[in-house]
Amino acid sequence: MKVLTNIGINPTKNVQGQKTLQQVINEVLPILLKQVSLEAIYCSGFESHFNTKENIFQENYQLKTRWQLNLLLIGENHPNSTADLADIVYQHTEGEMNLLLLCYSRKQISQANNSHKHLFAKIIRSGWLVYGKPQELAPLKLANLPDLDFKGIITYSENRLNIAGSLLKQMPLFFDQPLVAAYMLRSVVEQLCLGILYAFIHYHPKQFHIQYLLKLCKSCGGLEDKIPVSLFERERFKKLLKTNASDLRFRSMNIFTSQEIKAAYAYCAEFLDQLTPDIHNQLQTLKLKEDEK
Repeated sequence: MKVLTNIGINPTKNVQGQKTLQQVINEVLPILLKQVSLEAIYCSGFESHFNTKENIFQENYQLKTRWQLNLLLIGENHPNSTADLADIVYQHTEGEMNLLLLCYSRKQISQANNSHKHLFAKIIRSGWLVYGKPQELAPLKLANLPDLDFKGIITYSENRLNIAGSLLKQMPLFFDQPLVAAYMLRSVVEQLCLGILYAFIHYHPKQFHIQYLLKLCKSCGGLEDKIPVSLFERERFKKLLKTNASDLRFRSMNIFTSQEIKAAYAYCAEFLDQLTPDIHNQLQTLKLKEDEK
């Protein structure tokens, strides 16, 4: 495995004798281009996982590699395209290719806030162009960027962390109201992820799907060993973390048990405790940079 930029996925064991990265890219590109008109695609990192599954009805093992690609798509950007395109590729490749996408038009990039422009510039400068022509920084207003507003980044991230901690502290009061507690739990994970992303890569995503936020934190924040994405892939927890305002507005019956809420609460409390020191260390680093300005 090769890391293409310092915001990409950190190294893990690569698989020899399986598909190469170029072959994977060649499979993914036609699927994407069939769905949306794109000017350029940059890869900021990738990862391959090798899975061995024994089948008692076969003499040999089943060997399969699963890939994740971090891609910046520059071109048309439809509502929910981040999730829709990733899902189309995932289904088309029978779960072999998982995409973590940033989808933006040229206009959106040129009108982005300062911190996002730093992120886009880093990907274009250091990432791997896998489709289209190299993007010039000046037309996208990514050249000669002013310094990052570290104070603003620190304030935003600290606020997210404080909200997550406060909501989690109040959750036991609502164990007898599982639907309300589930909504609070989802907000805890969401706010924690938003704080991580802004603190580590200074990015505020447009989409707030919990699975997407967790994978973005895991891949881009250097916290791959601290974020148990697999925990939240359990079907009941996935359903719980999808609880949103409409569920509270229209549902009259709980869809989770108090025991499920208590178990999820314990997981998320541990999750928050495990990540808090890393976030505080990152914020301290940003404070030192602010003092140096």
